[in-house]
Amino acid sequence: MSTSFTTPNSSSRKTGPSSNSGKNVAWYLLFLEHLDEFATLAWYLVADHRLVEEAIQRTMVQLDAIPFDVSMPLLAYNQARETLITQAIAGLGLGRKGSEAGAVYLPSTLGELPDLPRLAFMLKLVLRSSEVEVAKFLDVTPSKVRELVQAAIDRLSLRVPFSVLNGCYDA
Repeated sequence: MSTSFTTPNSSSRKTGPSSNSGKNVAWYLLFLEHLDEFATLAWYLVADHRLVEEAIQRTMVQLDAIPFDVSMPLLAYNQARETLITQAIAGLGLGRKGSEAGAVYLPSTLGELPDLPRLAFMLKLVLRSSEVEVAKFLDVTPSKVRELVQAAIDRLSLRVPFSVLNGCYDA
């Protein structure tokens, strides 16, 4: 079985580029080329298959409205990546900053992190984004990013090892 994709310039000369019904195919091709990476990135941020799908769909809608610059593929890749991160975070509903602004991040259940510290941890330590980039994505200051990452580390450090929960002390 073979799959074929049309290239951005393969639209009919008679109908012109508008026959793509508003779709910027180059973004789709870029996204397909990096699909595993982008899907993993979205999963790291939202940790829910439904939210991953929604983030990818919203990302494609956003990218469709942006002209694709073939002369700078790294810029296009970074733009797609940043758009996906932004859409994944938006999908978590972090627009309600007031509810988490004064929250104290103490352990409530084993291994669970609130969205903001988890996102800061994932973006900074797992995805290796700079504090400035993380601050931009989360709409907080770089010092708040450091605080959130530390809160996540502290909370994860409080986890009881699985062997203790099972009563297996010789592991």
